Amino acid sequence: MKNLLIYNRDFENEVFKKNISLCFNLRFILICMLIISISLMILIPGVNALGITPGRTTLNYEPGLEKEIIFSVLNSEEKPLKIQFSIEGELKNYITLANNSTEFSALDYSKDFKYNIKLPESIAKNPGLHTAEIVALEIPGESLQGTYVGATVAVVSQLYVYVPCPGKCINADLNVQGTDLQGITTLIVPVINRGEQKIDETKAKIEIYSLAGEKLDEIETSSASIEPEKRTELNAKWKAVSEGEYIGKVTVFYDREFIKFEKKFTVGEEILNIERIWVNEFRLGEIAKLRILVENKWNKDLNNVFSTLIVYDNRNAEMANVKSASEDIPSLTEKELITYWDTAGVEEGEYNGKLIVIAEEKSTDKNLFLKVRKDSLDISGVGFAINPEGGEGTSLTTILIILVILLLIGNLAWFVFFKRMRKKKK
Repeated sequence: MKNLLIYNRDFENEVFKKNISLCFNLRFILICMLIISISLMILIPGVNALGITPGRTTLNYEPGLEKEIIFSVLNSEEKPLKIQFSIEGELKNYITLANNSTEFSALDYSKDFKYNIKLPESIAKNPGLHTAEIVALEIPGESLQGTYVGATVAVVSQLYVYVPCPGKCINADLNVQGTDLQGITTLIVPVINRGEQKIDETKAKIEIYSLAGEKLDEIETSSASIEPEKRTELNAKWKAVSEGEYIGKVTVFYDREFIKFEKKFTVGEEILNIERIWVNEFRLGEIAKLRILVENKWNKDLNNVFSTLIVYDNRNAEMANVKSASEDIPSLTEKELITYWDTAGVEEGEYNGKLIVIAEEKSTDKNLFLKVRKDSLDISGVGFAINPEGGEGTSLTTILIILVILLLIGNLAWFVFFKRMRKKKK
C-alpha cells in the first residue's frame, strides 16, 4: 500500500508538471501571436539616397563672431555619388566652404565637411532672424552629348543667426503634438525670448478656422515666464470636428505687447480609409466586378479618387493591373469605387495582390491574398477580409481583441488549475 501511495503521488506530480508546462506553452503561443499581429500594423518608412546632418545650426549673434561648423553628408544607399556644394541666403557672403565638391564610393556611408562663418558688425542694427543654406546637390551621370541625364537630389543644412532685440521681442510658431484616443488634439505654441530682458508672462490665444474661412473655435494656452534667449512651450487642448486641415490664427501676448500670425495645421494623417471590398456572382473566366467602399475621413472634398488592383502570379509577375473610374468623394462620406477584373485565362489557385487608392497624390495601400476558385473569389487583406457575397470582413482589430481575450482566459485557467492542484497535493 505504501508503494502504491508513492506511485500515485509521483504520478500526480508528473501530471501536475505536464499541465503547468502546457499552460505556460499556451501563454507563450498567445503572446507570440499577439506580438506578430501588432507587428503587422507597423509601417517601415523608406530612406532617401542622400541625407545631410545637422539639418539646422542656430547661433546667437555676436559682433565679429568667427566659427567653424561641421556637417555630414549621408549616402544611405551606399552607391557612387558626385556631390556639388553651394551657399544660398542672406548670409552667404560671410560663409566660406572648405570643399566645393566631393565624390562618394559605394563603400562610403558618410563624410564630414566644414564651413567657416565670420559675422560682420552691421547686422546688429537689424534685430531678428538671418539665414543661410548649405546645399549639397547630387550630380547625375553625363550623356554622350555632355548633358546631364537623370533626376538630381538636393539636401540642405540651414544656418540660423538671431540678433537680439534691445528690449523685449519673441519668435513663436504653432505645432500639433498629436491626437489621443478620445480625439483630443494638443496644440503647442513654442515661444523663444529673443530680447535682452526677461518676459514675466506670455500667453497665447488660438482662433481656429476651416479652410473656407469659417471660425470654428477659440482656445487659450497655458502661460509662462521666459528668460532672455530661452524657450518655452504654451499648450492647449482642442477636439477637432474631423481629421483634416485647419487654419490657426494665433495671438501671443507677452507682458504688455503682442504679436499675431497664422498657420495652417493638420489633424490626423489618413485621408482615405478602405472600409470593405466585395464581389457578387463570381465565375472564373468571366469579368469580375469588385466594389470597393472608401471613406473620406478628411474635412474637405476629394476629387478624382481612383483605385488600382494589382494581382501577381506565382512568380511575382503582374498578371492583372486594373484601374477604377475616378470619383469625387465629398467630405466625411463613403463612396464605392468599381473595378473590373477579366479572369479569362486565370487558373484556380492562390495569388498575392495589392489594392491602391489614390487621392491628391497620396495613396492608401492594402496587401491582398486571393483564393480563386471556379465559383468563388475569396480575398483577405491586412486588417480586413473580402467575401464573395459582400459579407462583413474580419478586421485586424477584431482579431487582436480575440487574442487578448484568449490570453486572459488562458491566464485565468492556469491560475485556477494551479490552485486546485496545490489543494490536491495537500
